[in-house]
Amino acid sequence: MPSKPPTIILAPIRGVTNSIYRNAIAKTFGGIDSAVAPYITTNSQGTLNIRQLADVHPDANLLPTTGQVLTKNAQEFLHVAQIYCEQGMQEVNLNMGCPYPMVANRGKGSGLLTSPKETKALLTDITKKSPLPVSIKLRLGRHSSSELELLIPIINNLNLHSITIHPRIGDQLYKGSVDLKNFNYYLPLFEKVPYYNGDIFTVNDFQKMTKLYPTIIQWMLGRGVLCNPALPSQIKGKIYSVQEYKTHLQQMHSQIRDGFLNLENGKSDFLNKMREQWSYLSYCFESQHKIFKKIKKARSIDHYNDAVQWIFEQEIAQKSLNG
Repeated sequence: MPSKPPTIILAPIRGVTNSIYRNAIAKTFGGIDSAVAPYITTNSQGTLNIRQLADVHPDANLLPTTGQVLTKNAQEFLHVAQIYCEQGMQEVNLNMGCPYPMVANRGKGSGLLTSPKETKALLTDITKKSPLPVSIKLRLGRHSSSELELLIPIINNLNLHSITIHPRIGDQLYKGSVDLKNFNYYLPLFEKVPYYNGDIFTVNDFQKMTKLYPTIIQWMLGRGVLCNPALPSQIKGKIYSVQEYKTHLQQMHSQIRDGFLNLENGKSDFLNKMREQWSYLSYCFESQHKIFKKIKKARSIDHYNDAVQWIFEQEIAQKSLNG
């Protein structure tokens, strides 16, 4: 009997994996089962970014998409959860992993991992009162992996929909290697098997991880997908020819470009948005540095389009074809 294909979730990466990106990859390469959207921030006044709310609306997304909230306040989280519920969403996620100091220093994101008492009160309140199932995405700690050990008994006693772990500490940002030694220690302590997220860039990476962790069946991929949008479908067995890969990539790019241009005032920040996209997409090509340099030098939309036309005449990297 054939084994069940892995479940692959697109990770939230702020400024990149919005609904325009999510829909573009779903229409072209595919292979992704669902996504978590980049976080929405809250405030005591209850005002929220209308564009971010619209970005996660089910009508705007081809992939089942979970909205993520960045907060340390239960009432602010519940306010967003109620809006998501009214929009027809099925789940809401609390960000407990954002590593950036400007977030963590305020006790949000990975900053929640340093305060077990306050975090217990927050999680207990939102899991009891949320109109939607609550999931969390977290790291091993902010300053030390020992911080997670104090939180695991709290997490185990709560009715959480899912737990996703990125095995770095916040202070690492995205530098260095994932800490599989401590992940191995903590994994069996969870009553519910966590989802895994972190440093899966190739099919070979994925195969190694599934052998290491046969109990994990849900995998969240982020930068690996951005650097090779074919990766989820390659993990599920798809093989691309050079021309097929190039065609899919060109179609995906066109949909992202047009999506940004069609936004209200989309032209004003278009080049910055596309530079962010190409900081990852350039890895699909052998001449990654040369290609990204050409994108960065574009000073108008016309110049950008000329650069892209030149890029798609280049050879796609063999490493991308092999996953």
